[in-house]
Amino acid sequence: MYLTNTLFTLIGKKERPASRALSTGWVALFVMILAGSTNPAFGKQLTGTFSPLSMLLLSEVLMLLFAMLSFGFLPTFRHLLKIRRRQLLFLVIAGSINGIIAPLCWFSGLHATSAVNAELFSMTEMIFLMLLSVFVLRQPLGRSHVFGGTIVLFGVTTVALQGFTDGLTLGRGDLFIMLSCFLFAMGGTIVRKELHRLEPQLIILVRSAIAISFFFLISPFRERPFIDEVQLFPLVLLPILLSYGFVSRFLLVFSYYEAIERLPVATFSLFSTLVVAGATLFAHFYLGEPIHWYQAAGGGLIIFGASLVHLQGLLPKEVLLRQYLKSHSARQ
Repeated sequence: MYLTNTLFTLIGKKERPASRALSTGWVALFVMILAGSTNPAFGKQLTGTFSPLSMLLLSEVLMLLFAMLSFGFLPTFRHLLKIRRRQLLFLVIAGSINGIIAPLCWFSGLHATSAVNAELFSMTEMIFLMLLSVFVLRQPLGRSHVFGGTIVLFGVTTVALQGFTDGLTLGRGDLFIMLSCFLFAMGGTIVRKELHRLEPQLIILVRSAIAISFFFLISPFRERPFIDEVQLFPLVLLPILLSYGFVSRFLLVFSYYEAIERLPVATFSLFSTLVVAGATLFAHFYLGEPIHWYQAAGGGLIIFGASLVHLQGLLPKEVLLRQYLKSHSARQ
């Protein structure tokens, strides 16, 4: 993690080690919120040129590049060869869900809805995670889980019903976003139950390898080859593509790992909900998407409810929650 340490430990260089680690963690958290806020808007622009399958390839290639630069390909591959057959099976299942099916639904939804709605409806993943925790992992939910989850659901409903003024107005893109969240929650639940002891780079490597392999297997049957999309790609969007790759993917995941390593889990989880507000505002000022009063109200409820859930956490032990968050970052 040399590049990461170089990037974030320049601040507070003369501080004591514990204080320096905490300062680095806060800087990383701030960078993560800023980088995460750009993800829906930049992705929305690129889905106008690239198909969901092509966006899947670009996203996973960038994710794999990050993982190999950070952890090294050979050490990661050696660790992969040592895992048990049962874990490998669940790695393939989780990688297929989180690496192929869920991202394709996400990019399809992002293409058909606004970046603001995509970010707001993406918080339904928390609801699905809590339900799967009860029915699959047999974990009891505390009062803050139930209360916070209910507020998040009410916030999502407020957006879906446009402030309870025009009836249900869910579009195809919104439904795809929520379907992707359910699938991501399924993959996350598999990670929590079967793979939480594995190092996160192993999960990222297998997921990205499965997604990239799927792309090349399906490419001969596509009506519009990827090379044609590249040739038709407008050069005016090249800075957006580079920004998406470096900021929305590379820098986001870099800062994610730095923050989760150096900050208390409760602090990290609580402040990470600000990405919802950041992404909404960025889409408004950058893409010119309007923020309606019901979106602002629903977003506020979602952030408040998510904060209540994260204060108690979705796992009983901090070490397990930290391991899950590292694996869950593969979705970012």
